[in-house]
Amino acid sequence: MNENEFIKTLEARAREQGKIIINMPMPKVFRTVCFWLGDHPLRILVPLAFIINFVFHSIIGQRYDEFILKIFGKL
Repeated sequence: MNENEFIKTLEARAREQGKIIINMPMPKVFRTVCFWLGDHPLRILVPLAFIINFVFHSIIGQRYDEFILKIFGKL
């Protein structure tokens, strides 16, 4: 199998998988979010990490900074 046939096979499988996902019994909103998150994961993960970091830092305080430094200091 050459490269061109391999790419065509992958595209055909991706189309089949897309049809299966569209026909699955899940709400349209959930399906849209899954596709969007699959295409743009950093648009939600990076802000979520900042929010979680801010929450932990405001709740725990200075000990949170020391905890993070202990984790990354050992790497």
